[in-house]
Amino acid sequence: MKAIVVGAGHAGLAAGHRLQKAGWEVVVLEAGGQVGGRVQTIQKNGYTIERGATQMSTGYKAYQALARDIGLDPEIINCTNKVAFLRHGRLYEIDGSRPLTAMFSGFLSPWSKLLLLRTVRDFLALKPRMQVLDVSASHAQDTETAHAYALRRLNQEIYDVLVDPLMRAYTLNRGDKVSKVEWFSGLANLAGEKFLALRGGNQNLPKAVAARLNVRTDAKVTEISRTNQGVAVSYVEQGAPHQVQADACILATRLPEAVALAPAIATTAAPLAEQLRYNQAVLAHLGYRVATNSKAIGVLLGTAEHRQIGLIWLEHNKDPGTAPAGHALITCYFEHSGLAELGETDDAGIIAIAQALVEQLFPELRGQRDLAEVSRWPLAIPNPAPGIYKAIDAMKRRIDPENPVQLAGDYFTCTGQNSAIHWGQKAAETVLAGKIR
Repeated sequence: MKAIVVGAGHAGLAAGHRLQKAGWEVVVLEAGGQVGGRVQTIQKNGYTIERGATQMSTGYKAYQALARDIGLDPEIINCTNKVAFLRHGRLYEIDGSRPLTAMFSGFLSPWSKLLLLRTVRDFLALKPRMQVLDVSASHAQDTETAHAYALRRLNQEIYDVLVDPLMRAYTLNRGDKVSKVEWFSGLANLAGEKFLALRGGNQNLPKAVAARLNVRTDAKVTEISRTNQGVAVSYVEQGAPHQVQADACILATRLPEAVALAPAIATTAAPLAEQLRYNQAVLAHLGYRVATNSKAIGVLLGTAEHRQIGLIWLEHNKDPGTAPAGHALITCYFEHSGLAELGETDDAGIIAIAQALVEQLFPELRGQRDLAEVSRWPLAIPNPAPGIYKAIDAMKRRIDPENPVQLAGDYFTCTGQNSAIHWGQKAAETVLAGKIR
């Protein structure tokens, strides 16, 4: 049996790895020049820079299982669990694996701390229980924005200090633009889990998986069609057109691209593709010759504190190996709505905004910058607007397990490296079993 996988991100590589283990011949076609999708690691001036996803945790079970399977698990290390929230320009640190320790922090009023019990009750009352690998199972709750929920059940202070910052960190957009289900998903993602890091950078995992597969980069797929024997995949490699026949094809691309390539899944996926929108992201990477006094792994910011930057990740606190000894490496995440307000800004402008905020929060870094880099993602991750999980659930019900073309992408649940691997493996299992498990 032969399968073509389109896309060499985490989902596509996980699907290919699973099929190959089952004895299938697998070819992975990647339009870009490298594997990893939106997980990219570069080395510059002694720094290890994550141009895409950076965070992972002990909750990443599929990720850790895949790492064990290819012998990479010894490279996964524990991190600090300290995270900081910004309130009126001051940093307050809490245990990130226990988000409700915010109840004991000084950045919330006593009344707000009591009101947080409401969200605990609402979270525990969810039926079915929140599943971070399938948030659409809770689609019945997908009725309003996180902002609307916070004002209805909590208050403005909790929204500004907790809800909005968490939404910006997880979705790259503000709480008034995303479903309240994401708030509960964020709590589930954090609760009881500890932060982890992969030595050498996150792209080491997709590189290690790709080394075991037949991956062709710079191979742009142009059409996927069903045949009596399975599928025919047309692609262009080094300027020359090719077509390959296979028993099955797994589309591990963004959803709009999948629908455009494969008429065989248009009926299934087009309604969601028409509704789904992607958030833009810009990352500013700043290196400093001295370390920060703070040992937190990250800083979460609400719109009330900064209108463009929603998350600051202190990479040197995540893994000391990401920066030269005694140095600091900081990544600032500019979120979608803030970028829209900012308009066209060149890299120098992005760096200036990020540097001003970083050196305001960590004055010990002033005058010590020795690195500045900008990463841009016009289509970063899907925006979970209210109603999107209802649409995802409806799409899942339309999936035909007998179709030789199956989907695996970042739109099935909350976006992350772990969920991408999970849904890639699930697509492979569907192909192998002929039914959705």
